Formats: sequence, C-alpha cells, structure tokens
Amino acid sequence: MPITRRNMLGLLSSSTFFLTLAPGAVISAQLPPDAPILKFPQGVASGDPQPDGIMLWTRAVPATDTSTPVHLLLQVSSNREFSTLLLQENIQTDAESDYTVRTYIDGLAPDTQYFYRFLGADKSVSRTGRTRTAPATGQPRKVNLAFVSCQSFEQGYYGSWARMLEDDRAADIADQIQFVLHLGDFIYERCWNQHVDGTAQSRTVPPFPDGVTTQENRYAVSLADYRHLYKTYLSDPHLQAARANWPFVCIWDDHEFANDNFQSFSTYDGVQILQAQRKLYSNQAWFEFIPAVLDELEAQPAHDFKPQKLGDDDTTQNQTALNSLRIYRKLSWGKYVDMVLTDGRSYRSPPCVTAGFSVSLGLPLDPVELVAITDAGSAYNEGNPPATLPYGDGTVANPAQHRAPGSMLGLEQRAWLLETIKASPAPWKLWANAMPLLPMRLDMSTLPFAGYHDSVFNVDGWAGYPYEVSVLMRYLGDENITGLVSLSGDHHMQGAGTICSSTTAADAPPVAVDFNVAGISSTPLFQDLMAVAKADHSNFASLVYRETDDGIEPVWNVSMLSGVLAAFTYAKTGFNTLTDWLGPNSANPGLQYVDTTANGYGLASFDAQEMQVQLITMEDCQVPFIDPPGIRHIAKFHLPHWSAGEPPVLDGPDFERAAPFPFKAPTV
Repeated sequence: MPITRRNMLGLLSSSTFFLTLAPGAVISAQLPPDAPILKFPQGVASGDPQPDGIMLWTRAVPATDTSTPVHLLLQVSSNREFSTLLLQENIQTDAESDYTVRTYIDGLAPDTQYFYRFLGADKSVSRTGRTRTAPATGQPRKVNLAFVSCQSFEQGYYGSWARMLEDDRAADIADQIQFVLHLGDFIYERCWNQHVDGTAQSRTVPPFPDGVTTQENRYAVSLADYRHLYKTYLSDPHLQAARANWPFVCIWDDHEFANDNFQSFSTYDGVQILQAQRKLYSNQAWFEFIPAVLDELEAQPAHDFKPQKLGDDDTTQNQTALNSLRIYRKLSWGKYVDMVLTDGRSYRSPPCVTAGFSVSLGLPLDPVELVAITDAGSAYNEGNPPATLPYGDGTVANPAQHRAPGSMLGLEQRAWLLETIKASPAPWKLWANAMPLLPMRLDMSTLPFAGYHDSVFNVDGWAGYPYEVSVLMRYLGDENITGLVSLSGDHHMQGAGTICSSTTAADAPPVAVDFNVAGISSTPLFQDLMAVAKADHSNFASLVYRETDDGIEPVWNVSMLSGVLAAFTYAKTGFNTLTDWLGPNSANPGLQYVDTTANGYGLASFDAQEMQVQLITMEDCQVPFIDPPGIRHIAKFHLPHWSAGEPPVLDGPDFERAAPFPFKAPTV
C-alpha cells in the first residue's frame, strides 16, 4: 500500500494513532495482561473538530516505573455513561513522548457530540471528556465559540475558565460554546520573581528540571523544561475541566518558545540570539501537549512534529528547527465559517526597529514614520527609500534602505493565507491571529510645542509590520473579499475596531474587523504600564493614569481612543467634556473600544447575516477563589455581514453591568 500522510502517522510518532469508527464493528479490544495501572494527571483533551473526525489526547503515566511501552484503552461513546460503546481500541505510549498520546478518530458523524475516556489496568481510568464534530460542509449551522489568550499560571488564577464553564452549563443549548479558539501564550516560558510593580506573583511554577535563573526570572531551555510547564499549567483544575468539556483549536504566540521571539531567535534584553535547539524543544512539547489536526489535513501546509538533526551552520539550524512543526492550517465549521489559523512567529523577519535605536536618535518612542521606513525597507515610497533618516541631525543612514520589506507571516504563509481566504465560499472568514491588527498609536504630534512624533506603542505586534498589513488589507479591497474578521490576543487588553485598507492614507476605507481579547490570567496591560510610568517615566505618567480620591483611573484608555492631548488634559483637569472635544485619536482610525485593565475572554457567534461578540471582563483574577469569580462588565458588539464595495459597520460597544473607564455605564 502506498504511504500517504495518514499511513505515515505510525512512522512519525510512537504515540500518535489513527483509528476509524466503523458502525457495527465488534468491540473486543482488551488490555494485555501486563498492562500497568495508570494515572492521568493532566486530564484529557480534544482538538480541531472535523465533520468526520477529531483528535483526542491524554497523558497516561504508569503508577510504577517501566521501560516498556504503556498500553491503555480508548473508549468512545455517544453518552456520558458509556453504556453503548462506539469504539474501544488498545493504544500505547512511552517515556519518549513523556507518556502523551494523540489519537485521531475518523468515521464520526457531523455535528455530533461524543464522550471519550482512557483506561489502564485495575480499573484506573481518566476523567471523561466531551467533544463534538464540526457540521458538514454546507450545513447552515449557527457557530458559537469562545476565544482566549495569555494564561500565565503565575500572574493569576483561572477564574475566567471557571466562569466560562459555569455560565455555559446554564446557557440554552442553542447558545452553548461549541469549541474554544486559543490564540496563544498557552504557557509562559519565563517565570518572573514578581510583578512589574513589585508585588508577589499569585502562584509559583515549581523549579525547572534544567532552566536558566537570572536575577529577575527563570526560563525554560530544555525539552524537560517545556514539558514541565505544560504539566504545571494543566495541573489547574479549571483549565483541565475546560479542555475536557470543549474541543480546542490552538495556535501559538511567543511564550510557547521565548518572549518577543522571531524564527528561532530569542530577544531577551534586546539581544537577538539564535536558539534553534531550544525552538526544536518547544515545538516538540507543543505537539505533545496540544491536540491539533495537522498531518491528517489533506492538501494543507500543516504537518506533525518531525525530529531532525539541526545541522552545522546557523542558517541550516534555524530552518531545520522551524521546519520541524508547521501549524498554519484551515478549518471549517459548516456553511458559515472558514477559519484560517496562522503562525506569526516562525517565519517573521527581525524587528524593524531594534531596542534602543529610537532613543539613540533622541526620540522617546518609535515614531510611526520611522517604523514605516524601516519596515518597508527598499519598497518604501514606491521603491525610493531615503538614504538617511529624518531625525536628529538628518545624517543617520537608513539601515533598511536595501532590505526587503518586513513580514510577520513570511512570503509562503502570506500567499497561502490570501489564496485560502479568496477561495473560501463561506460568508465569514475567521482569522485566528495571535496579535491584534488594531492600530495602537500615540498621536504625540498633537501635544503643542513639544516637537514629538506620532508613535507606535509596540513594534512586536502587527503595528511593527505596517507594510504587510497594507498588503493584506489592500488585497481584501482589490479582490472584493468580505467577511474577514480577526480574533486576536497577545496585548493583555480588550479591544475592537475596523481595519483600514491602508496604514497611512487618512481616507482609506475599512475592509476588515479585529476583536482583541484580554488574557485569561496574565497581568493586564495597564497594570504594567502604570508600574513603569511610576518608576521610570514620570513625564508620561499623565498619559497612563490619574490618581483620585476614589482610586486610579486608567487614562491610557483615553490616550488610545481620544488621543494624548485629550488624555493629558483630562489627567490635569478631570473634565470629561474636554476629552470629548479633543478626541478622537486620529492616529488610530477605526478603534472603537479599548479596556487595558481587563482579564477575561471573548464569545462570538456567527450566522449567515451577522456576527455577535461579547468581550467579558472578569473581577480580580489575581486572588484564589472557591466559587467562580463574578463578571465586572460585558462589552457587546454587532457586526452585520457586508457586501463587496461596502465597508464593514461595527456596532458597539454596548455594555451589560458596568462599563470600563472612560465609557459610560449602562442605565438600569
């Protein structure tokens, strides 16, 4: 029989299996007599629902040490009691995969709920998992999903998961979550000694098997270290319950490998260091602990982890590490939604502005124009980039004059993304996008007599790759592609807005929409900004926060939405009226909602005519809890589908319960 991608599963991994559920098949598989008693400390999970299949996962640890493969039974049923078995198969795992096991089951019915569990000897059994398949292609099925990001184990507790689980159990069946879209930072490779403001972390990750310890933090470097992080994170009962309750669809961001990384390079303290072996380890651990359908997808770029020798020279090592696992892929959910899942780290070019470069030019922040010049490189100004930069005395050479334009996706992945969304017949093209497309700029030029330039807040995100954003957005307009919605994470804030066809033209029409979700538990952006402003940047404190008798007001939200002049004026006077007069922030066209104080999650639903989104902000996630914490506020949005030649029109935010500063609370 010829070897196909499916046949090769047994060759690629000793603990990845492909099974087919066949109606009427005899259920006879049993454990061998020497099978061990098993523990399942990280629970169970499922991933990437297909109309006819699903990936199931567990970690099956023998109760006593053994050097031989561990046998276990997988059972699949149509009911939680397992009174009727649809499948029972003997599978195995071993220490080589840290006892993780991935099993792809096909032959399932579309749009159907299933239950599964794993069994060892002497009645040892995993918790029961619940999963579901996707609707059949063309099936007109409403889509309900949750989207999440950034779940630092140390910086907070998983009250967001606990609240999501409880509320979903109480919801009508038609409104219940069908799957969870995880947008990255499932783990954090670094464990900080304390928060940026000096307060203690909420929890502690136990010592790494290997790891590196610095004065400020510890971080993972080995395969054992990355496995240790996944096992620690999955020890949390609420995250474990969420993975057992819903199928997950996952991508990664930076912390699955190294903060603010590009390709196989770490960038700690602004120093770019090739760490290909470390990248290889992080890829392997992700593959072992995150159930994803990769090799099983036909005619798609995604593929399973392939262990390889790195080679000798830096270029070969880097490329080999990147090629070891490929996760960008397309999934569908019935008639209404096609999902494109991208990798914004493995193929991106280096940062266009290196750490400290703007400061060396006498600039307090990275100006929008400097980022545009250095990111576009040789393509800037229609192929006529300046030889020197227009800052300081004007003699500093343009370091990007002869460099190719920057890219977050890489040319191959970008071409795949554009081709895939163009070919999609679904009314909604859902982009699972680790980082927000929302413009996050400070209109510093509006401050009178200061001589400042409009500046980019964070060049690690899409704001640092404006050339490629324009390429992508222009393509949507040129090809009359409608219904593209980005769901994004990374920035530890809630946000929403339309995305224009150009990052520079003031009159560019909107062509897409982005919803940015706050971290499940990671420290909110405002908390870190306030700590930095208090400690090192008092001149900019007025753009970040304001102290009142009632507490701290997050003026940074005003800076993003209404502009720095409005924020500065409000910080000094406390008058909202002046803020309304001076805004909005013209450097952030389309931005409609920002809450940088948030932890929480998002809910989205789609049908043929519209999309509805709820950005849910939790109460304090940095303290332990028994009952699920409450919800502070819910920002609601309504997005009708739009036709070719029309712009998307995003309605909202409307608030349930309270409202974040500076928005007005709903009337009761």
